[in-house]
Amino acid sequence: MADISKAKLAVLEEDFRSYHKIPSKIAELLVAKEWKPADENAWIKGSRAHTEKALTDLVKREDDKGYLYYSKLYADIGKAYNRLNSELQEIVDVYFWGDFNYLGWAEISSHIHCSTGSVYRKRYKILETLAIEQGIVSE
Repeated sequence: MADISKAKLAVLEEDFRSYHKIPSKIAELLVAKEWKPADENAWIKGSRAHTEKALTDLVKREDDKGYLYYSKLYADIGKAYNRLNSELQEIVDVYFWGDFNYLGWAEISSHIHCSTGSVYRKRYKILETLAIEQGIVSE
């Protein structure tokens, strides 16, 4: 298996850390794409039935590259997370997505009582799992 470059590891880590923000990014993307100045006061008018054009627009958004990118990224991160063992999942929960997400890897090593080298190997395993899900490297 090929090694993953430091630059790619940094991108993978940023993607993994952004997991909980992806649904709001998808929503913002879809709302921004569908919003028109005429929609500004639409809430006053009450509910409106969907026209054929509205339904066609709804289907088209699924072909949007941003939507597809974030949807796939969200699914890939979820699958990668599920493939991790419980120890690595706990590191992700606490240090990627939890209250200690601001800590660097040297600080994380002291929190989980392991060497700096060991914590970087754990980091690599977490990010390698995402790289495998994304097809960047093979198993």
